[in-house]
Amino acid sequence: MNPFFIMALQLDLDYAAELAPHEFERFASLIDPSWVDEALKQTGTVSLRRRRLPAERMVWLVIGLALFRNEPIWHIVQQLDLADGPPSSTPVPSAAVAGRERLGEAPMAWLFERLASCWASAAIPEHGLFHGLRSYAVDGVVWSLPDTPANGEKFRRGSNERTCGAWPQLRAVCLMDTCTHLIRAAEFGDYGTAELSFAKPLMHKVPDDSLTIFDRAYFSAAFLLDWQQAGRQKHWLLRARAGLRYEVICQLTPDDCLVSLPVSPQARKQRPDLPARWQARLIKCKIGGEPRQFLTSLCDAHRFPAREIAAHYMQRWEIELGFREIKQGMQKNATTLRSKLPELVRQEVWGTLIAYNLLRHEIAQMADELHVPPQRLSFQWLALAITTALYHWPLQTPGTFPKRLAFLREQARAYLLPERRARSFPRAVKQPRSKFPMKNASQLN
Repeated sequence: MNPFFIMALQLDLDYAAELAPHEFERFASLIDPSWVDEALKQTGTVSLRRRRLPAERMVWLVIGLALFRNEPIWHIVQQLDLADGPPSSTPVPSAAVAGRERLGEAPMAWLFERLASCWASAAIPEHGLFHGLRSYAVDGVVWSLPDTPANGEKFRRGSNERTCGAWPQLRAVCLMDTCTHLIRAAEFGDYGTAELSFAKPLMHKVPDDSLTIFDRAYFSAAFLLDWQQAGRQKHWLLRARAGLRYEVICQLTPDDCLVSLPVSPQARKQRPDLPARWQARLIKCKIGGEPRQFLTSLCDAHRFPAREIAAHYMQRWEIELGFREIKQGMQKNATTLRSKLPELVRQEVWGTLIAYNLLRHEIAQMADELHVPPQRLSFQWLALAITTALYHWPLQTPGTFPKRLAFLREQARAYLLPERRARSFPRAVKQPRSKFPMKNASQLN
């Protein structure tokens, strides 16, 4: 029998005597309730009159929409006992939608920032640092949205020379800790906005004494210089494009040098304060027999060896794995998000990011107790175990759920994955095999 199901059965047997009707407090014990109250006060969304679905419960409903992707909204309200009043009279589904509209986006954005800043400031083990620097990655992700006129007008669609996309889409750029996978900051909005525009505000969120990894799309003298100068020891690393123009200033080794790069006239026209040339470190190597070159602000060759910098660039894929955990693990490969109105779309995205960080925070604590990197614990199985605890383990007192999580942490070794192998996966998409033509946006209307 599968060991995960054996452990789940043992948990049920151990706690069978404690089961009682569902209580909301088991859900809210994951976040300090005072933070939720402060989020509502700071954004002016406190419920002025007592409702069946007050604002503080709506915050948890939005998070629950992400944790329980396949459940309808009315069932989440009922199963998690989010409504005040007798359990026999469940609010109608429209009441939950109206409650979300009253809540708006602002409290969720405020709460995400509070949680992210608090959890991201926690100390991490030495193996999570790169020569004393915390390691982050920045990359973009796209969510498809329900095909409504409001979403289409607000967020727009992808298109090419032949057709327009079938769904409105939202573009987001996230800053993620490559060790814990906690998302420190995010910016998102119109699909037509470039990733670089969303990435610029993130430079004020990344901590000092850090190294942030980018892909080639983020090569911009203005952006990288601003990032480097936004604080103390805010370093960056990215893969350089082919045909890079530069002049060698100092040859450190045959494949490692300090270089001077030109700033384009267009960039200097937009930013007259930029210099005519700027400096960085260029590292060349071969990976899988293919030549690669990397640019970085880590110019101290003694503290930061070239080979280790090139190897550390592979940590950029941690943010891709994080996006996969959200889309495939949490959202169950759903085609679109749930919300049909732009304001609720933004609210849902903040709720999704909070829910993901909740799971990742718990997993990081489990990994710390086992003295292993968080990536060694299965996100899929632990996310299932934690959400099962929320959904199927009713409690007698609010203090019981932390005890269950503590018990789950004791069993976390069962979710330990083998150490990763060095593997390469080319970017490729399988074409669907069907005798029917693909629909485009014009055919859907």
